[in-house]
Amino acid sequence: MTIFRYALIKGLRNPLTLVCNCILPLVIVFINPLWTGEGFLTGYGLLVLVIWAGSYLMTQGTLRDKETGAITRILAAPISMRNYLTQNLLAFMVPLTVQLVLVSVIGSVLYDWSLIFAFGLFLILAAFTVASVTMSFAWNCLFKEKENNFTSFSALLTFGAMLSGAFMPLEFLPDALQNVGAVFPAFWAMRAVSSLSDIATMGTDYWVSIAALALFSIAFLLYGGKRRMI
Repeated sequence: MTIFRYALIKGLRNPLTLVCNCILPLVIVFINPLWTGEGFLTGYGLLVLVIWAGSYLMTQGTLRDKETGAITRILAAPISMRNYLTQNLLAFMVPLTVQLVLVSVIGSVLYDWSLIFAFGLFLILAAFTVASVTMSFAWNCLFKEKENNFTSFSALLTFGAMLSGAFMPLEFLPDALQNVGAVFPAFWAMRAVSSLSDIATMGTDYWVSIAALALFSIAFLLYGGKRRMI
């Protein structure tokens, strides 16, 4: 588990990453209008955006490993790229999972969330975190230069937020664009949250969304696990 510890420490050394993964989720849950009011941006959508951005920031350590040649030395040992990415994934999940547990508990106290709702919200956001981290792994495989990687991901996050319903309800989009966001994991996270909010239980739409996020995660991890980062 040396890679796990190395990835966890390395990921949290970046102040921006620390704020995004360990502070912002707790700040968001205390902003009452985001959870009790109506508007373009809700607490659920903002959490999705923070998780998406935080997951990307945490995985920048894999890019540094590539730039410094550390990944070549790691893979020279009896360890596969998939094993390397899996241990990084587990390391990145630790801080965000802790925050999601706290968000669920605090939300239950502040906003009278039922046990089913709090657990359902935790589960979908945890599944989205896995999908976001593995998506970032796959994204890092597409670019050789860090600057191009960051610029392109920023554009992806902006359009993804608009088309997935994380920034504003999909009803505000033209009919032709309301399902385009299905290519983003954030779309399925917001769909699950919407289903959970509407019927206060984990129904069919909720579990379909969980399954979609699981498929995204598997596909991204398989793609990133083919030594494409070297």
